[in-house]
Amino acid sequence: MLIGAHVSPAGGLPKAIERGTERGCRAIQIFNQSPRMWRPTSYGDDDVAAFREAMGQSEIDAVLIHAVYLLNCASEDEEIREKSLVSLTHSLRTGQRIRQRLIERFRRLRCLLHVAPEPVAEGLDELGQLLQSKIVHQAKV
Repeated sequence: MLIGAHVSPAGGLPKAIERGTERGCRAIQIFNQSPRMWRPTSYGDDDVAAFREAMGQSEIDAVLIHAVYLLNCASEDEEIREKSLVSLTHSLRTGQRIRQRLIERFRRLRCLLHVAPEPVAEGLDELGQLLQSKIVHQAKV
């Protein structure tokens, strides 16, 4: 069984591994950007490489990314929907770079499917298109 904690990546991604290790974690969860803002954090290749190296030398077996609280892929507001898709795409791509296993907010998407299935399905289609594209345009902040 994996036991873990939500830890801060403040000071660089490897700090999250360090903080998880200090707490005896086998799994950690991080925000890959401020949870209350649309501004994504851009991690450089050196930070990602240092994170992978630190994880490889630790007892941590799983990393989860907690996406921002603001996500609403079913919003009728085009600006909110676009920002949600860009943020979720950023979380998925960051997760791919650091080799994480799960985006925490997907449980919320599953709940929204019961309330607003058509807008969520459309949003997920758009997300798929964004993930397949080579360039993701940043939503206006």
